[in-house]
Amino acid sequence: MESPPKPETSNEPSGVTSQLCQWIEALTLKDIPVEIQERAKYLILDGLACGLNGAHVPWSEQAVKVMVEFEGPGDHPLFGWDVNVGPLNAALLNGAFIQACELDDFHSAAPLHSCAVILPALFAAAQSRKRCTNCRSENAHFAVNGATFLLACIVGFEVGPRAGHALNGTEILQRGWHCGTIFGHPAAAAATSKLLGAPSGQIESAIGIACTQACGLMSAQYEGMIKRMQHGFAARNGLFAARLASSGYVGIHKVFERPYGGFLATFSQGSARDPQYQESEVVKDLGRHWHTREIRTKMHACVGGAHGLVEAIALLQHKEPEKMGDLRRIAHIKIRLSHPMFVHGGWKAERPITATGAQMNAGYICAVQLVDKQVLLGQFADSKLDRDEVWDLVPKIDCEHGPEFDHVVRGCGTHVVIKFGDGSSLEEVIDQPRGFDPPLSNEELLGKWRKLTENLVDHERRDAIEKYVLELDQVDDVGKLSAALSGSVANPLE
Repeated sequence: MESPPKPETSNEPSGVTSQLCQWIEALTLKDIPVEIQERAKYLILDGLACGLNGAHVPWSEQAVKVMVEFEGPGDHPLFGWDVNVGPLNAALLNGAFIQACELDDFHSAAPLHSCAVILPALFAAAQSRKRCTNCRSENAHFAVNGATFLLACIVGFEVGPRAGHALNGTEILQRGWHCGTIFGHPAAAAATSKLLGAPSGQIESAIGIACTQACGLMSAQYEGMIKRMQHGFAARNGLFAARLASSGYVGIHKVFERPYGGFLATFSQGSARDPQYQESEVVKDLGRHWHTREIRTKMHACVGGAHGLVEAIALLQHKEPEKMGDLRRIAHIKIRLSHPMFVHGGWKAERPITATGAQMNAGYICAVQLVDKQVLLGQFADSKLDRDEVWDLVPKIDCEHGPEFDHVVRGCGTHVVIKFGDGSSLEEVIDQPRGFDPPLSNEELLGKWRKLTENLVDHERRDAIEKYVLELDQVDDVGKLSAALSGSVANPLE
């Protein structure tokens, strides 16, 4: 009879969890290439654009209403609101705002939405640190400057994808987990611990406390509002974990390498990969390979794996405007997708559909691009979800797995074949959508920020936020940025 694995009781520095935490503690901005620091600023700006854009969509307003009624007001601001809440609710709701519109960043190889889990936790931690009575850090009672915030954010940008790669990236998504919320828990805890100035032992406790809370079912994508909030769970739980650990509360040590009940061993159960997990990925090339470079950003308001599909249809509309202009002539559309995207978004949409389901479903997204020639947030307003011209097309669309797209560099690609009633056909292949490789430039992200906030805030406020972010390492108190982000903004769907 096989003996059960023995629990490890020592805190050996050779373990990957300990190695990661020691690296986090020792890391300074001087250790990080300037280009990575600059890229992180633009990723932050993109995340804040998404947060302001998502603050007053219906599902966000409903969440704020419930949380304020349930727990009452607090002293932590919300993006785009005149309402303050407690620190945990601030992290939860601001994370939900960033994820609210499917316009935020994503990591294609180890899928998660980094800004949605990291920024809300850091803003809440920065606000809380001014009045922290239990934190053991010698800097616990002082305002957080922008350089500290930027450094902590980069820590989060690095840790999340490492946890994801250790679980074989998209494989966990294919098994039904909302992978970003899983990978996001250690990312939020690590980033917040760095901002609080925690030593490596406390960082390890925080990551362990966060990992035992990791959660997220991908069935949230079909009809409910809750998918919008699940990355917020990671932000809230990571903040909670870091604050507990900063008071001396001891969490799980060696959480990445434990063979029984460990983060990687448990979440990899049922994996068809060999090996099922790779703990070495947690620390692979630390300080040499920067995952911040691999965070991608969106130009279309839908699941990232469908961006190639949107662009394939758009290209056909450009090449063949007359033929693609009469949608009644379309007899059938076949869409080939990577396996992760096929199981994620290749299901048959049914009428009626919610905005969440519509933004996740490849067939519906395809129909929207055919009808509207764009896939932006406005296409998913309640008034647009039951249009006959869209639903006339949806039953004609079938998705199938295309193994040729299973390599990570083609994971967001597609092959579309459109057959017409006269027997003719058109087809288009997109290997990588725009913004995948190379990613959108910093200048393009600045343009996206200005476009998304154009009708939400006045130009003076927009320019102030922009200046704070792009000069973040020079800001003496990140509370100034937080104050500029609070205050009501418009609903982009009105």
